[in-house]
Amino acid sequence: MSPGLRRALVLLGLCVVVVVLRVTLGAMSEERRAVAAEGEERWHQACVHHGRAIHQYVPLSPIGRRAGRALLQLAADAEARGEPLQARFCLEELRSGFLATRSMWQPGKPLIAQAEERLVRLMLADERGAWPDPSLSEADREAAVRDALAAREDPKLGWVLLMGLGYLVWLGAAAMAITQGLPSHGAAAIRWRLVWRWGMVSALGYGLWVLGVALA
Repeated sequence: MSPGLRRALVLLGLCVVVVVLRVTLGAMSEERRAVAAEGEERWHQACVHHGRAIHQYVPLSPIGRRAGRALLQLAADAEARGEPLQARFCLEELRSGFLATRSMWQPGKPLIAQAEERLVRLMLADERGAWPDPSLSEADREAAVRDALAAREDPKLGWVLLMGLGYLVWLGAAAMAITQGLPSHGAAAIRWRLVWRWGMVSALGYGLWVLGVALA
């Protein structure tokens, strides 16, 4: 392996570490805010911060699971206080948070299943709207709610893979432009041809990433 490629791989690895660290620190910050809000009995704000912690998902991180369990407990406490709308909000924050993080796999499946099971009951008991149709039988109304919760569009695997490939090409080519095009000491000249070549590849990778995000 050439020294330039080795430096590029190191730089790419550092970029990935920076992204993971930034997201993890963000999730930790939201978790601390949620716990503080719980201590002050600001239940709605606690729910919001736990939901944000779930959105800042990093594979293998326990923060999302802790936030999901906390939201289930907050929902149960809200029901015990006679606040079904707040309970429903907590469960919907859990569900939407984990669904927003899905790609080639779905994080938090057991927690989503628990939230949806409780949402069915809360949604059927909500008398504010005309859905599901009150004239339907109880079984049909429950089936309508379950169908609505199940009817979600999962990301398209091909576009997700393209998004990941584009991200790696974007950062990797940028790293190559820096390590091969820029001089290692002040006296050397900038290799503009290499800078432009890898810069164009990096721009292509960025375009693939944007396309994958838009169509996944």
